[in-house]
Parts: sequence; C-alpha cells; structure tokens
Amino acid sequence: MQQLVAGRFGIPEAVLQLCGMDRPAPPAGQVVVRMLASAINPSDRLTIGGAYPHRTPLPFVPGYEGVGCVEMVGREVANLRVGQRVLPLGSAGGWQTYRTLPAEWCVSVPDSLSDDDAALSYVNPLTALLMIERLGLSPGQRVGINAAASTIGRMLIRFVHARGACPIAIVRSQRSAAALDGEPILTIVVGGQVIPPVDHGLDAVGGDEGARLAAVVRSGGVFVYYGLLSGRALPPELARNSVAIVEPFWLRNWVHQAPKSRLHRRMQDAFASMQSGLARATKVTRFCLRDFRKALAFDAAEGRQGKVLLMP
Repeated sequence: MQQLVAGRFGIPEAVLQLCGMDRPAPPAGQVVVRMLASAINPSDRLTIGGAYPHRTPLPFVPGYEGVGCVEMVGREVANLRVGQRVLPLGSAGGWQTYRTLPAEWCVSVPDSLSDDDAALSYVNPLTALLMIERLGLSPGQRVGINAAASTIGRMLIRFVHARGACPIAIVRSQRSAAALDGEPILTIVVGGQVIPPVDHGLDAVGGDEGARLAAVVRSGGVFVYYGLLSGRALPPELARNSVAIVEPFWLRNWVHQAPKSRLHRRMQDAFASMQSGLARATKVTRFCLRDFRKALAFDAAEGRQGKVLLMP
C-alpha cells in the first residue's frame, strides 16, 4: 500500500516521494476507495508546482482523475456497496492505493466501461462537453481549436464535427499536424500560418497564441479559454477589446458549484461520450506507481500521444 506525497511545491519529479500507507477506516458518510488507475493531467503538475497554494495544504497526494473500487463503507452510506467501481471526484488524492472521501463525491461507473476508459472519463470529457454546449453550435459554423493534437484537442474536434460544425485545428508543428491524420478536420493551421475567420474559439494555450485565435473570432462569437499550456496568461486587455464574448472555463469551479445530482447526471453524458468513441484517448500508457518518475518523464516527452495512467 503506497502513496505519492508532495511535501513541498516544485518540480514533480523532485518533490514527490513514494511512501507507505495503512488502509484507512472510513468515518460516517464516507467510503474507502481502492484505486485501480489514476491519470496524469496538466492540472496535477500545476498543483504540485504551487499554482494553487491557497487551496492545497501541504503535504498532499496529487491526482484529480482516476477510477477505483469501493473497499469499505462508513455508517450512513446507503447508495454505495463494497466492490462497486466509482470515480472519486472533487479533490486530489488519486495517486495512492487507498483514498477516503465523502460518498456523495463518488460517481458510479457503468459496467460497460473498461478501467482505462473509466479512469479518463472525467477531466477531459466533461470539460469538452460543457464547453461545446456553451458555444451553442449551429451546423456549418467554424470552430478554432488550438493545441488540437492534444488529447482534449482531438476530443473537441470530434465533438464539434458530431454537431455538424467545422473544426479548424491549430497546431505548432508538422509533427502535430500529422498526428491528426484521420480526425474530421476542415482545415489545419500550422505554426505561424494565418488562422481563417472562425465563429467560435477554444483556447488551451493562452499567451500570444491564444490572443491570435481570439482575434479571428467573429463579432458575437464565443471564445472560451480553459488552459495555459504556454505558461503565459492572455493579454489583460483582450476581454475589453475583443468583439467576441471572452469567457474562462475551469472545471473545478463548475464541479464545486453544481448540485451533486447535476454532476452525477453530466458524468453519465461523459461516460456515454467515452462509449461512443468521441472522448476516447487514442493511446493509453500505464506505469506502476513506484515508477512515477518514469511515468512523469514519459508524460512530458515532446510528441507524446494519448494519456498516461498510474497503477497502484
């Protein structure tokens, strides 16, 4: 029984330590979940790096996304049973053998989903679904998507196409463009090429690249920014000067503001998108928890495709 613990903020490979742990006993209203697989996401790296110190007390166990099996049920828990597969949501803590959390934060997983698909059904699929709905797409509209070769970028391409709209994929290199072979794309924009006018934009990059996409969104269109892969914020004057509607989307805020009943319903939609193939990762690579440094290095490698899972 092991857990990855960050005792301080910094580079994940440097600050994480593999520690032993005892199997916990759940308080009333809570359950113990034995983790089966946990994802590595950019949000994990940001949190370990100290991006959110006001809500991250040290020491802590990272891991916002994963699937597990209910191991023990505390008093006053009526809707979960031992052996049931669930997604433990609402906070970090997936990178360990056992995790204790309130039962209301556990979402039941359909039997038809594999452990790999279940472990990856939350962060990207739910984010993509909610952002696409915000755009209110009409058939034929053009949607600019930067970081389009990323896992969520490819997911957004499929969601846009499924609604009859036209994805415009924006990538940094020819290598990334080649990785999009087979995806339903109208146009690929590589590097500094001119981005054609679009009706809406979805930005995971921020900085100058995000601003470049926002500049070609039509008047009244929606430009949603949801990531900072460049490490730089969008220009502060963008929201004031843009003819588009400029909005952020942060999944954590939505999840903690939504009623639990709504979160559970929307996760069923996310599961359905996995089952249909719209949200499925193109490739999944697994590492044992004890090999976390290899896993983190592989996840950060240039040109890496798909998602990385840690297996306790």
